[in-house]
Amino acid sequence: MMTMRTALRITAWSSAGPALFIAGLALGQHPAPTDYKGVKESVLAAIDLAKEIDSVENRELRVSRATVAPGGHIGFHSHRGDPTIVYVLAGILTNHQDNGTTEEFRSGQVFAEFGPRSHWVENNEPTPVTFIVANIHRRE
Repeated sequence: MMTMRTALRITAWSSAGPALFIAGLALGQHPAPTDYKGVKESVLAAIDLAKEIDSVENRELRVSRATVAPGGHIGFHSHRGDPTIVYVLAGILTNHQDNGTTEEFRSGQVFAEFGPRSHWVENNEPTPVTFIVANIHRRE
Protein backbone atom coordinates (compact mmCIF):
# COMPACT_ATOMS: atom_id res chain seq x y z
CA MET A 1 0.00 0.00 0.00
CA MET A 2 1.15 3.53 -0.77
CA THR A 3 2.05 5.75 2.16
CA MET A 4 0.79 9.28 2.52
CA ARG A 5 4.31 10.60 2.04
CA THR A 6 4.70 8.71 -1.28
CA ALA A 7 1.33 9.97 -2.48
CA LEU A 8 2.33 13.56 -1.68
CA ARG A 9 5.64 13.13 -3.53
CA ILE A 10 3.88 11.80 -6.64
CA THR A 11 1.37 14.65 -6.53
CA ALA A 12 4.15 17.24 -6.10
CA TRP A 13 6.19 15.90 -9.02
CA SER A 14 3.08 15.55 -11.19
CA SER A 15 2.23 19.21 -10.58
CA ALA A 16 5.81 20.41 -10.98
CA GLY A 17 6.21 18.97 -14.49
CA PRO A 18 3.45 21.03 -16.17
CA ALA A 19 4.38 24.11 -14.11
CA LEU A 20 8.02 23.90 -15.25
CA PHE A 21 6.90 23.32 -18.86
CA ILE A 22 4.64 26.40 -18.83
CA ALA A 23 7.35 28.50 -17.16
CA GLY A 24 9.79 27.38 -19.86
CA LEU A 25 7.38 28.47 -22.60
CA ALA A 26 6.86 31.84 -20.96
CA LEU A 27 10.58 32.39 -20.55
CA GLY A 28 11.27 31.29 -24.14
CA GLN A 29 8.86 33.79 -25.69
CA HIS A 30 10.17 37.11 -26.93
CA PRO A 31 8.15 40.26 -26.48
CA ALA A 32 6.79 41.76 -29.70
CA PRO A 33 9.15 44.44 -31.04
CA THR A 34 7.92 48.03 -31.20
CA ASP A 35 10.63 49.43 -33.48
CA TYR A 36 11.68 48.92 -37.11
CA LYS A 37 14.78 46.85 -37.79
CA GLY A 38 16.28 46.03 -41.18
CA VAL A 39 13.57 47.98 -43.01
CA LYS A 40 14.07 50.44 -45.84
CA GLU A 41 11.00 52.43 -46.85
CA SER A 42 10.49 54.99 -49.61
CA VAL A 43 7.29 56.92 -50.24
CA LEU A 44 6.56 56.41 -53.93
CA ALA A 45 3.53 58.71 -54.21
CA ALA A 46 1.35 60.68 -51.81
CA ILE A 47 -1.91 62.62 -52.03
CA ASP A 48 -3.11 65.21 -49.50
CA LEU A 49 -6.56 63.75 -48.73
CA ALA A 50 -7.81 66.91 -47.01
CA LYS A 51 -7.71 68.63 -50.41
CA GLU A 52 -9.34 65.72 -52.25
CA ILE A 53 -12.27 64.41 -50.24
CA ASP A 54 -14.88 66.18 -48.19
CA SER A 55 -15.78 63.26 -45.91
CA VAL A 56 -14.96 59.62 -45.27
CA GLU A 57 -18.66 58.80 -45.08
CA ASN A 58 -19.41 55.92 -47.50
CA ARG A 59 -15.68 55.65 -48.33
CA GLU A 60 -13.25 52.80 -48.09
CA LEU A 61 -9.50 52.56 -48.47
CA ARG A 62 -9.17 50.02 -51.24
CA VAL A 63 -6.26 48.19 -52.86
CA SER A 64 -6.95 46.16 -55.98
CA ARG A 65 -5.08 44.51 -58.82
CA ALA A 66 -6.06 45.19 -62.42
CA THR A 67 -4.94 43.56 -65.64
CA VAL A 68 -5.46 45.16 -69.05
CA ALA A 69 -5.18 42.83 -72.01
CA PRO A 70 -3.16 43.76 -75.11
CA GLY A 71 -5.13 46.45 -76.95
CA GLY A 72 -7.33 47.04 -73.88
CA HIS A 73 -8.03 50.33 -72.15
CA ILE A 74 -9.81 52.08 -69.27
CA GLY A 75 -11.84 54.94 -70.75
CA PHE A 76 -11.67 58.67 -70.09
CA HIS A 77 -12.46 59.50 -66.44
CA SER A 78 -11.55 61.75 -63.52
CA HIS A 79 -10.37 60.93 -60.00
CA ARG A 80 -11.97 64.01 -58.45
CA GLY A 81 -13.09 62.81 -55.04
CA ASP A 82 -11.46 59.41 -55.69
CA PRO A 83 -7.70 60.00 -55.27
CA THR A 84 -5.77 57.04 -56.67
CA ILE A 85 -2.19 55.76 -56.72
CA VAL A 86 -1.19 53.22 -59.39
CA TYR A 87 1.84 50.89 -59.09
CA VAL A 88 2.72 48.99 -62.26
CA LEU A 89 3.70 45.36 -61.62
CA ALA A 90 4.26 44.11 -65.18
CA GLY A 91 4.01 45.46 -68.70
CA ILE A 92 3.71 49.04 -69.91
CA LEU A 93 0.68 51.21 -69.10
CA THR A 94 0.19 54.28 -71.30
CA ASN A 95 -1.50 57.17 -69.49
CA HIS A 96 -3.19 59.93 -71.56
CA GLN A 97 -3.94 63.20 -69.70
CA ASP A 98 -6.64 65.68 -70.70
CA ASN A 99 -3.93 68.31 -71.25
CA GLY A 100 -2.58 66.30 -74.20
CA THR A 101 0.40 64.72 -72.45
CA THR A 102 1.05 60.99 -72.65
CA GLU A 103 3.35 59.03 -70.39
CA GLU A 104 4.33 55.36 -70.27
CA PHE A 105 4.71 53.61 -66.92
CA ARG A 106 6.69 50.38 -66.65
CA SER A 107 7.11 47.69 -64.01
CA GLY A 108 8.11 49.28 -60.67
CA GLN A 109 6.89 52.78 -61.58
CA VAL A 110 4.15 54.68 -59.79
CA PHE A 111 1.81 57.55 -60.60
CA ALA A 112 -1.00 59.36 -58.80
CA GLU A 113 -4.33 60.57 -60.21
CA PHE A 114 -6.42 63.10 -58.29
CA GLY A 115 -8.13 66.44 -58.59
CA PRO A 116 -10.17 67.80 -61.50
CA ARG A 117 -7.98 66.54 -64.33
CA SER A 118 -9.15 63.58 -66.42
CA HIS A 119 -7.24 60.81 -68.12
CA TRP A 120 -7.49 57.39 -69.74
CA VAL A 121 -5.04 54.48 -69.86
CA GLU A 122 -4.32 51.79 -72.42
CA ASN A 123 -2.11 48.81 -73.12
CA ASN A 124 -0.40 49.10 -76.52
CA GLU A 125 1.92 46.16 -75.86
CA PRO A 126 1.59 42.51 -76.98
CA THR A 127 1.48 41.29 -73.36
CA PRO A 128 -0.96 42.11 -70.53
CA VAL A 129 -0.19 44.98 -68.16
CA THR A 130 -0.84 44.37 -64.45
CA PHE A 131 -0.98 47.08 -61.82
CA ILE A 132 -2.02 47.71 -58.23
CA VAL A 133 -4.50 50.50 -57.55
CA ALA A 134 -4.83 52.09 -54.08
CA ASN A 135 -7.64 54.59 -53.68
CA ILE A 136 -10.18 56.15 -51.37
CA HIS A 137 -13.15 54.62 -53.14
CA ARG A 138 -16.68 55.98 -52.88
CA ARG A 139 -19.12 53.12 -52.15
CA GLU A 140 -22.19 53.46 -54.34
